[in-house]
Amino acid sequence: MTRQVPGTVLRAIAVVAVMLAAVAGGIGWLYALRHAGALRIGPHLKDALPLQRLAGGAAQPLGRMVVAWLPAGLAAGIGVGLVSRLRRPARGLLVFVLALAMVLAVTAASDSLTHNEPLRHHLREQPHRAATWVAAGLMALGALLVPMMGRGAGRHEP
Repeated sequence: MTRQVPGTVLRAIAVVAVMLAAVAGGIGWLYALRHAGALRIGPHLKDALPLQRLAGGAAQPLGRMVVAWLPAGLAAGIGVGLVSRLRRPARGLLVFVLALAMVLAVTAASDSLTHNEPLRHHLREQPHRAATWVAAGLMALGALLVPMMGRGAGRHEP
């Protein structure tokens, strides 16, 4: 049983590393799409890019959000599937929870920076932003689209 603990800890660290990379990728793609002026489709989600608030570009169209965050979720689903033993539903839930926590933290830090105020002043308002929930939801959807991977691959799953 004690042999399993290091493996479990290493898998958890690997899952967090995968998620950090996927969230960073989602944010990066959203900035790249904004810079290119691409995909001005759908309603604008307020504060999707909080560092752009001062420049007036924080709101982003839903089309950009989908194209940035869904592939990030696919990548997260593949990565989490490769380093964990989670089935598809658990993987989707884990990606959603970790993505939500990470995006909340990043947006709170961005708000803190743009307002030149302590981080604690901005943590409460983050869960009320639709863009945060949409980003996490799209990542979870992407993760759910990834089929079973690893040892259990080939077996039928829901």
